[in-house]
Amino acid sequence: MSLNKSVLRPQTQVILRQLLRHQRKIPSAFYCTLRQKIPVRDVTSPSGAITNRRYYFATFENIRNKMTSADADKSQGEKAQGEKSGRRKMSTEWKIISSFALGALSWFMNTYFDRQHARKEVQLELINRQIRDLYGPLYGNRLVQETTYRAVVGEHSRLRTYLAKANELKDADMIRRWRSFVLEVMYPLDKEAERLICKNAHLIVNSDFPEEFERFLTHLAQMQFVMQHWKNEQGKLESTKAFTDDDFLERNNASGIRGIKQMAAHVEQKYKELRAKQKQLIIETSADDQSITSLLSKMYKR
Repeated sequence: MSLNKSVLRPQTQVILRQLLRHQRKIPSAFYCTLRQKIPVRDVTSPSGAITNRRYYFATFENIRNKMTSADADKSQGEKAQGEKSGRRKMSTEWKIISSFALGALSWFMNTYFDRQHARKEVQLELINRQIRDLYGPLYGNRLVQETTYRAVVGEHSRLRTYLAKANELKDADMIRRWRSFVLEVMYPLDKEAERLICKNAHLIVNSDFPEEFERFLTHLAQMQFVMQHWKNEQGKLESTKAFTDDDFLERNNASGIRGIKQMAAHVEQKYKELRAKQKQLIIETSADDQSITSLLSKMYKR
């Protein structure tokens, strides 16, 4: 059957419409063959063959244009879908990269804060030990010593004044009371202070041994030597009846070391400084715990 007759058949339009329905592309060679076999003339035969040919050719060309347009729309849709898929892929990759970056940042920040927090905890532990084992007990020791000393000296401003008055009046009872006070009260307190310093020398605030501590230890050693002069052959305090003029002299009743009270002032100053640092570190460590928890929670919420 020739191509001209196949185009003129009524089934041709049905086939072309079926091609359109299934969105199949009509081969270009087939279209060109149709165009050559169906000449377009401005002649109308009695049978209407040319008119029918022109009609079917126009219908076929219209259908082809529509199918080409549909293919173009489909191609654009596929392109847009591809771009959308590409953007979705880039968005997924960016989310993965952001997750890794956030994890690394949180790890570095957590490590930094942990180191800072650990350093503060070490400082706080050292200060706690300095207060608990050295400066706290030593501060209390010096307070008791100073209070009892003032109670014994009374209206006399200094020990030198007290001993000078006893020597002037030759008041043996004043000398005896002073010696008894030193042996029973002052000396045990000084020995306890010496034990605290020697046992906890590694907790001293400054690397250099304080001059106040050195002066105090020299005073204590000198007093131990002087107190041997106060005892009789039985190792007890000599009675007032056995006193001589030498018993009223200052050198036989005191160490002669000046600046002993400076140790009490030094210990008080260091104790207060440590207490202030202790309170500050307690506040900072507590604030660090809250800030780390809050920061990490905010980062992960984002």
